[in-house]
Amino acid sequence: MVTRLADAEEGQVLEGTFAVREARLMSFKNRPGNYLQLVLADPSGVMTAKVWNDAEPLHARLAPGAVVRVQGKVQAYQNTLQLVVDQAEVCPVGSYAPEDFLPVSPRPLEEMKDELRSRVNGLQQPALRRLVRAFALDAELFQAFCRAPAAMVHHHAYLGGLLEHTLNVMKLAQGIAAGYPEVDADLLLAGALFHDIGKVKEYSWGTTIEYTDQGRLLGHIVMGVQVLDSLLARVSEFPERLRLHLLHMVVSHHGEYEWQSPKRPKFLEAYILHRADLLDADIDKFVQARREHRGKAWSGYIKGLDRVVYLGAGRLQAAEAEEEP
Repeated sequence: MVTRLADAEEGQVLEGTFAVREARLMSFKNRPGNYLQLVLADPSGVMTAKVWNDAEPLHARLAPGAVVRVQGKVQAYQNTLQLVVDQAEVCPVGSYAPEDFLPVSPRPLEEMKDELRSRVNGLQQPALRRLVRAFALDAELFQAFCRAPAAMVHHHAYLGGLLEHTLNVMKLAQGIAAGYPEVDADLLLAGALFHDIGKVKEYSWGTTIEYTDQGRLLGHIVMGVQVLDSLLARVSEFPERLRLHLLHMVVSHHGEYEWQSPKRPKFLEAYILHRADLLDADIDKFVQARREHRGKAWSGYIKGLDRVVYLGAGRLQAAEAEEEP
């Protein structure tokens, strides 16, 4: 018997408590009635589950964000593992901690906060230092920033993912700035810090990561401009030209109109930020492909990269090979 989704193998019995990401009643093809199709999640992964019997009563009890305790047998269907549920019970609200069902950044939170402080301590421009201080003093915003995911699926899609991604982009930006004296290193670092700040309002996270209504209707770029401009308004005598540059970096960091960027980058630091943001997101997709397809030479098709990925090279595979007896 196994209790984590990631540990399940064909033929095993799986028993555990999982968040319900999706729940849909489906019609049987060959007989009257419905069955229930679930997508279950825990910090280790997701799995589709089928409930053949008493589907309607169970479906009626599954409110958004529901958690269920299930037991069933793992089967292979069309080259993918699924769970055939024998027993299912909806867990009462208050009997679990929502964050127990979401993956968390592999980096410790306090370690990332320390790194953030270290990086912003290098800012030389007084106005930018005051802006960062205003951000740190907004306890609600800063805590949400440290807790938020960077995405629902594609990259850093876990608690603390936004902070981790932001640090990576800052690190890349500082490395590039070090090699090009023409770059305004302070402007680039501040732009990297705030480029995804709108994601604190784009997503909600309970037992699952979901879009907020604002996130669906406005998106994190528009809300990022709103959040950053609100912070800027709290900083006395902030230079208007610098304000405009920072807002443009948020507006343009997706780089291309077809990637929902309202503007393309119009100056050097904005362009570097766009490339650093894209690079870190894509690197994380490659890393996740390695972790999710251990022991395989190739991944399946990965939509976010528009390709299959060769997995037979790299440090992760070398480390695993060294661990083998």
